[in-house]
Amino acid sequence: MKILHIIRNPNDTTPIEIAKAQGAEHKVALLLMHDAVYLKPGLKAYACRDDAEARGVTAHECVGYDGIVKMLFEYDRVVSW
Repeated sequence: MKILHIIRNPNDTTPIEIAKAQGAEHKVALLLMHDAVYLKPGLKAYACRDDAEARGVTAHECVGYDGIVKMLFEYDRVVSW
């Protein structure tokens, strides 16, 4: 199963812990939005292009809004935190 976690709050570590645990059995990716683009989670992570550019972050693969919509349909489960 493919699971996408959308993370917006960089101060909440629970989503990353859960995603890492799920990664043992499933293909897991993170979509970082808003201030969460500052995170370095240690998992496959994508950042919202507009949010990353606004904050000067270049550490992640960036996706635009069209790419985000495409990701929502590519993954079997989407969890928004």
